[in-house]
Amino acid sequence: MNITFRCPHCHELAGVEFNAAPDEVACPHCQTKWPAADGVAPDGQLTHCLVCPSTELFVRKDFSQPLGVTIVVVAAIVSSIFWAYRMPLWTYGVLFAAALLDVILYVTVGNMLQCYHCQAQYRGVPGLEEREPFDLETHEKHRQQKIRLKQSGAS
Repeated sequence: MNITFRCPHCHELAGVEFNAAPDEVACPHCQTKWPAADGVAPDGQLTHCLVCPSTELFVRKDFSQPLGVTIVVVAAIVSSIFWAYRMPLWTYGVLFAAALLDVILYVTVGNMLQCYHCQAQYRGVPGLEEREPFDLETHEKHRQQKIRLKQSGAS
């Protein structure tokens, strides 16, 4: 199992590799440690996030979202240029090529597990097929909670 997270103490991006169920998680930057007790079930599945106490995790594609948006934007711009020069076959060709690239990436890129609360990412976790995909309502609940904590000065 591989965990990528932002340390709650030093706020640095960190990555940690585990071979078995960890007893504790440590930041490689500030060396802060916190217990990960009962975070991993006996069958190797995560029951809650090892970085924060959240039990709400979702499955997503292990692909860079900024790169995906860049591909779409570049395809839209290039196809618009072809359209402006009245070259509809090239316009549709660029759009179909972008769609084909999207399908290929969807099929070939694996999944990962992510925490709604702290955005920790878990790779190599068994049982991803049984996990729920992204839920906008749950995401919005955590987003609003962060806003309220920041406004109250508790963050």
